[in-house]
Formats: sequence, C-alpha cells, structure tokens
Amino acid sequence: MPKWDTLWVWDLRTFRPYALKIEHNAVDASQFRKISPLPISAPVVEHMSAGLTVLDEGYKNTAVVKSQMTHIDGNKGTLAYRGLPVGYCFENHDYEEVAHLLIFGNLPTPEQKRQFRINMAREMVPDPSVMRTVRAFAPEAPAFLTISAGLSAWAASDPTKIPVHAGDRIYIGKMDATDNGVYRSLAAMMTVTAMTACHQMKKPFVAQVDSNLSPVDNMLIMMGKTDRFGNVDQKFSRAINKLWILFADHEMTNSTAAFLHASSSLSDPLSSMACGVAACAGPLHAGAIDLAYKRFAEIRETEGGVKQHIDDCKAKKCRLMGVGHRVYRTVDPRVGYLRDMMSQFENEVQGNPLLEVAKEIENAVFTDDYFLSRKLSINADLYGSFVYAALGFDVRIFTPLAITARTAGILGHWRESMQVQPCLWRPRQIYTGKLAEA
Repeated sequence: MPKWDTLWVWDLRTFRPYALKIEHNAVDASQFRKISPLPISAPVVEHMSAGLTVLDEGYKNTAVVKSQMTHIDGNKGTLAYRGLPVGYCFENHDYEEVAHLLIFGNLPTPEQKRQFRINMAREMVPDPSVMRTVRAFAPEAPAFLTISAGLSAWAASDPTKIPVHAGDRIYIGKMDATDNGVYRSLAAMMTVTAMTACHQMKKPFVAQVDSNLSPVDNMLIMMGKTDRFGNVDQKFSRAINKLWILFADHEMTNSTAAFLHASSSLSDPLSSMACGVAACAGPLHAGAIDLAYKRFAEIRETEGGVKQHIDDCKAKKCRLMGVGHRVYRTVDPRVGYLRDMMSQFENEVQGNPLLEVAKEIENAVFTDDYFLSRKLSINADLYGSFVYAALGFDVRIFTPLAITARTAGILGHWRESMQVQPCLWRPRQIYTGKLAEA
C-alpha cells in the first residue's frame, strides 16, 4: 500500500524513483540530496555531494524553523499568538502580557507579571558607554544606525555575556542564561530607542527606572512622555501598549530571520539584534511605516495627487506603500484595530492632512479592478504611522518604535532556537559562472 504522506519523484535523467516524506505539509529539503544524476554504483558520499539542490531565491517558499509561536492564515486574514487571535490579545491584554505570552508561552499570572517588571527594570539601566556611543552620532543620523551602535555598545559593556569571549555554549540548552539574555536584550532595545529619540530631539535623557512600572511606561518616562507631575502620560501608555500588540510578532519575517541567521552561529542575542535592526529598517520591511508617511506628503504636493501616483505604480515606476502583502490575500487583520485607535485620537488624526491621502489610496484599492483582480489589499503600513503621529512622535522614530515592538517576538523565536540542537544557517548557491580550467 502506498503511503499517503509521501511525495514520489521520478528523475527522468536516471529513471530512478524517490520517496520523500511529507510532514506538516512540508518536505525536508535535505531529502532532495539523495536525488543524484550519478550512476547507481557511485559511493553514497558522491551521490550526496551531487544531489539535487532546491533553488528558492529570497526564501519565497522555504521554511527555516519549526515554531509554536505565531500563526497567520493569509487567505482568511487571521493572525494568532500561541493560538490566541490578535484581536483577543488587543482587547483584553497589554503589550507586557503579550510579550510574556510570545516569549515564555503563557499569559503571565499576577506574580509572573510582577517578576517580569522587576527583571526588566534591573536590565534597563545602561552602562555609560552606551550613552557616549549614541551621542557620538549626529542627531540627524538615521535612527536605526544609532540604535545598532547603541546595542553593540551595550553588548560590549559586559563581555561575559558574549559566547566567543566567555564560551561557545553559554546560552544553548541553558534556559536560565537564555532568559537573562531575553530580558537584557529587550531592555536594551527599549532603552536605546528612548535614548536615540531624546538625542534626535536634543532633549535630556534620564535613565529613570521603576520596577513597579511596565517596561513600556519606563521607556516612555525616559523619552519624556510624562504629565506635569513626572508620571507617565497615560494617553501614551495606553496607546503604545495596544499598538505594539499588533506588531509584536509576524511569523518568520525578514528581521526575525536576520536575527536567527546571526544567532545560529551561537552569537549573543544583542549582537544578533543589531542584525535584526538593520534588516527591519529597510523600506521593504518596517521602514515602510515611515516611508509610507513620507510618501503621503510627497503625493499631496505632487500634481495629479493619488490618481497620478497610482497610475505610476501600475506602470511599475514606483511602489504603492501600504498596499499588498507577501502573506495576506485579503485585508491585513491589524488594520481594523489601527482604525479603532485612530478614532480615539480623532482630533489629532483628522487634523493631519496626510490622512486624506491614505483614505484615497484605500478607496482606490477597494474599487479598482487592478487591485481587486490581483487580490491586493491595504496593510498595516498604510495607517501604522498615524497613531505615532497623533501622539506627537517625530517621524524619524516611527520605524525604531515598530522595531522595538517586534523585539518580543524575535526574542521568543530565539528562545525557541536555544532549546533545540544548534544548526548553523548556511544557504547553498547555484553557480552560473565560468569553471576554472584544470
């Protein structure tokens, strides 16, 4: 009887059949290495060396890990963290609780939440070298470069946390050390982002940390988002706690993969985070949030406005920011919650002239056959910037805030990877150049 969980391949070069096991609707790519053009009498090692390679440029259809964290159904337009719909998390929890869910696998008990705050507060006080590093950059420098340098300085401030200095296996399989690395990395990311925002705005930075407050509140206080009594402004706290839930994780994104690629060499999490930040800042990733916002301003000032811009996009002259997604074939499930948040800041949002540009783009996407026939819809980038703008954040810090929100998910993936046998990520290539003469 044939096994129904099997992919049969018949190689017409050799007329040999191969049975490849299917598991979780996927085929282990290493199985293709046994499909070789060599004679059947060739040694096994030579068959493996000459075996078939799967070419997948840009990892368009390649899974690189197994994960229990986040699930997306692009056709249905759903997003869930550990089996909980993102809408449920948004309506019933704060970012701190969702971060705990993603990283540790459960929503925290009151005691776990208290301990989470204590652990984070302990790690959020930077070494003086971090502040000197951030201040070495011009305030006008792209924020992600300043943050990457700040994270490197944070890592360098304690070499005992770096495997190449202290030992190659200080994290892998050692969950206490891994969890300390999680707290340290998340704390560093939030603190350096606050530090960078203050530096950009030429405001004083004070590393004031209270273990009774959430990490988000401590970060906002560092950024000067306080009331007249010096307490965190609750308007900011509520908004960021909800907004960041929507961006806490998104399966295996480019920045998550960049982090895990670096950490697969058993690099420390802070150094790996610097790689993730660089990837996240690109215009095809989280950089699209503030790039979309800037593009709206350009469209508003351009003759022909949205219609001309859409025509240019159809002609492949430019990209239409905030539209289309590699995963979703329907409306991004986060968009509705972003609209809800915008309605809470109606006066600030409605007074933003760029909102009309975004709405006109959305209307075109939902009525134009060009987009409908291609199943292109709006994504979170279209409206993600407007809540930050309504809160008075400078456009230069939009992307770093989005990156910081994603850090919880990234570190959750790293924690998963530290519980399994290490595997160095080293993709293959297909050589198409000239061969050297013997």
